[in-house]
Amino acid sequence: MAVLTPPAAGSLRRTPAPSLLLAIAAASAVPVLLAAMVGGIGATLAPGQPAQPAPPAPSATASPTPSWTGTPTPTATLSPSPTPTPSLGSAPEVTPTPATTVKPTSAPSVVPTPAPTAAPADYSRPGGIYLDILTAYRGYGDWYRSLLDTIYMLPADYSPGDLVDTSVASLNGGYVVRSFVVADLKAMADAARVNGTPIVVVSGFRSYAHQQSTFDYWVGVGGYEQALRTSARPGHSEHQLGTTLDFTSAGGKAPWEYADWAMTPAGGWMAANAWRYGFVMSYPAGSFATTGYDYEPWHYRYVGRNLAAAVRKSGLPLREYLWQTR
Repeated sequence: MAVLTPPAAGSLRRTPAPSLLLAIAAASAVPVLLAAMVGGIGATLAPGQPAQPAPPAPSATASPTPSWTGTPTPTATLSPSPTPTPSLGSAPEVTPTPATTVKPTSAPSVVPTPAPTAAPADYSRPGGIYLDILTAYRGYGDWYRSLLDTIYMLPADYSPGDLVDTSVASLNGGYVVRSFVVADLKAMADAARVNGTPIVVVSGFRSYAHQQSTFDYWVGVGGYEQALRTSARPGHSEHQLGTTLDFTSAGGKAPWEYADWAMTPAGGWMAANAWRYGFVMSYPAGSFATTGYDYEPWHYRYVGRNLAAAVRKSGLPLREYLWQTR
């Protein structure tokens, strides 16, 4: 098919008239038609010869069909299905339990326990029992019958107001006792001096706080368990009454540094005669079960001459005597 070349830009050639174009097209079509007819006759008259393919008929130039530009659907490829992983069973659907609202428990009111007027029978032998019960007789006028041991105690603020220095009793000073003790204390010190076995004081009244320091000291020396046997916890000491003193030999060492101070001249005289002046050894030998403390031959409590004589006559440690007569 002839290709029509468009005239160059600016060409002065004129386009032929339409009648002339039709004549040219008809003249060109005759030879083509004759060739087609000759080819067809030749194909029929000469068998065995390969047929020549007819030239394709000219087709009108058509507008190209727009192609679809969407994403093609992929062809599924058959592949072996994976073997499912065996499981122990489907987990049941768990519905969360709503959290319980916890209401804070109010602290219980602490009601002070009243001091008992009597105690269970097993308290009569306090060795190894450590409690903090206020003693029934804890007024300043109850000094002679206040029961103090590892169970019963005085209030922390117990502090007599009539304390005087021991120097007024013709003894070494620096320690204090209640004033009504002075007369008998002086008489005893004078008698010991006359006997040639003078004594001196190494401890007098001790407050609650002072006793705490004393107890802590002995804990540091021998440990807590040992301190419980040889030193009172704060509040439990007879020294807080202001009527109790520790003694030793004049010019000697601390009484607890002796194997047994009662075997010294001054200690022996005190063991035999202190009751005559109203003083009682609180913790005699072999009385741990009934007193709660080890033997202390230097520790004397003033209870007055009459009560001291009664305690001596009973043969009981002071603590056991007070328990039975409380």
